[in-house]
Amino acid sequence: MVDVACMTWLPDSRSVLVHARPDPVLDPDWWIVPRDGRSPTNTGVVQRFREAGFFTVPTGVAWLGDSLVFSAAGAPGVNLYRQRLVASTFQPAGAPERLTVGSETAWFPTAAAGRLAFFCSRADGNLWSVAVDAATGIAHGSLRRMTRGPAPLGYLTVTNDFRTLTYLSFLGGGDIFLRDLRTGSESVLSDGPAGAKGYPAVSPSGRLLAYGTRMPGGRALRPIFITCLSDGTWRMLGEDCGGRPREWVDERRIIIERFARLNSIALIDTDTGDQHELLESAERSVSNPRLSPDRRWIAFDAWRPGGPASVCVAPFREQPIPESEWVVMDHAASHPFWSADGRFLYYTPTGTNPMIRSAVRARRFASPSGLLEGEPIAVYASTDMLMPAYLAGTAPIATPEEIILVLGDFRGDVWLMELT
Repeated sequence: MVDVACMTWLPDSRSVLVHARPDPVLDPDWWIVPRDGRSPTNTGVVQRFREAGFFTVPTGVAWLGDSLVFSAAGAPGVNLYRQRLVASTFQPAGAPERLTVGSETAWFPTAAAGRLAFFCSRADGNLWSVAVDAATGIAHGSLRRMTRGPAPLGYLTVTNDFRTLTYLSFLGGGDIFLRDLRTGSESVLSDGPAGAKGYPAVSPSGRLLAYGTRMPGGRALRPIFITCLSDGTWRMLGEDCGGRPREWVDERRIIIERFARLNSIALIDTDTGDQHELLESAERSVSNPRLSPDRRWIAFDAWRPGGPASVCVAPFREQPIPESEWVVMDHAASHPFWSADGRFLYYTPTGTNPMIRSAVRARRFASPSGLLEGEPIAVYASTDMLMPAYLAGTAPIATPEEIILVLGDFRGDVWLMELT
């Protein structure tokens, strides 16, 4: 199994329940994995929820009696659900039961002796900004709220003139928002195929928008669509491009994140559909790519399975970039992003809890040479508002005047529930 997100024992201690997939071409689901090496069994629960317009939140799972309990997000918010399984086949029995209600996020379930304990916190993931000094790269002043809503969001990209910001919100199952950073006005992308949309990347000029969708079925098909924002026309680049858009190089080429047993970064031509690998490793996964403003460098996360991520930087070119040219700028860190002028490379250091981030640091960067100058700079820190690093695509983004971050207040309470 790969992409194992969480795990719990079954009552007989002979098997474990994991959120994973046996092959990168398949979507993750909840699997029963016997410890004696027998073949695992797919419960099909995630597939059922996806078809109903929900997506599972693999931050924890509990086994209670004949049921599994986990978090799922949808129109009602992020709640705990119980799905009974047939004992002999581990397939779903009947409809799922929603266990929690309200506007708060319920997650991290654990169960014993008919009791369910879980964490319930505010569902306040939104866009915030903080002013930044262009000369020093350091943030100053108080946070400014940009959006309001309970839904997770991410995948921030911005045009070269820093006028238009695009991002994904899971409100309603998946919508792409376009925000005018000068006026604060927003609109939802309505062009394109019906259904939820996600993983947006706006082109440097703001003329084109690339995005993906989640396709029904067990196979993890990853189509990419291209929309012309001026006239609303759109086209499918490919039924399965093998990855999700992350950033445009120019008005034709896109950096995509590809998913396999070890994730990699590739370049795709939006005219021909041709693609080739840029960053790949036999031992490390790579993710969260960000190009420098002058398009001479690419920053990214790299990590060995089960280990902490490091932020790396490498010279950008259209051919594969060997690992010998990767430079580690900081260990135990992730989610790199560049200052508007490219003189600073920002990132978020890993604290005691790898699922969240509470600070932003930076290194001075000399673009012609690729040298990192001086020691890391403390840019921003918070004790209350935190970045949910456990969600994909939550890397911040910088404009000449501010840093825009995905932050939330995740303080909450532990609850206990008696179940029969």
